[in-house]
Amino acid sequence: MGRDKQAAAKGPKWPRVAQKSGLQARSLLPDDYMVEVRGCLTPEEADSFVAVAESVGFKHSTSRGPAYGEAYRDNDRIQFQDQQLADHLWQNAGLSQLCAGLEDDEGRPVKLNPNIRVYRYKPGQAFGKHIDESNELGAGLYTQYTLLVYLSRCSGGETIFYGNRNRRLATVVPQPGLALLHRHGDECLEHEGAAVTGGTKYVLRSDVVFQRH
Repeated sequence: MGRDKQAAAKGPKWPRVAQKSGLQARSLLPDDYMVEVRGCLTPEEADSFVAVAESVGFKHSTSRGPAYGEAYRDNDRIQFQDQQLADHLWQNAGLSQLCAGLEDDEGRPVKLNPNIRVYRYKPGQAFGKHIDESNELGAGLYTQYTLLVYLSRCSGGETIFYGNRNRRLATVVPQPGLALLHRHGDECLEHEGAAVTGGTKYVLRSDVVFQRH
């Protein structure tokens, strides 16, 4: 996702999120390659994020397509650096507790990447098959999981994951406040954002940052 590495603008003031507790992660694939969590945001909180994003304004984002070695991409986006928002979501949306179980032999989850992105997909817009890269952040920090927090309902727009021979392994339907965590980097499964067929899909994107042991 090379375009996610572009220079990011300073972010706006986002809504506060009420403290969440007792959330349960549901594993969609073995070994916690992919988990979903309902209720990281309330529907009202998700609506507030959408309202702020719309007030900021989205920029259209495209790619050159598979002929140039790039995944097909057609959406609108906002991108910014906001450590305060990343820390707030990590603590209040229940992610710090939920991600504690993702620790592995290499490292442990410690925070969210402050590189925040909000995507908007209108009918007909989609994100073709691709993988998400891991990023080295210095001082033993690296990203290990993609975080998607869906902010709206829509028709279509599912996040679909594929295995060998294009076999569909998992499908996640957008719902307000639903969080999806999936491994990226060398262990990332090919996935796509299916075309939206009705309504508008909004999703907040960050990454879970790990600290090496």
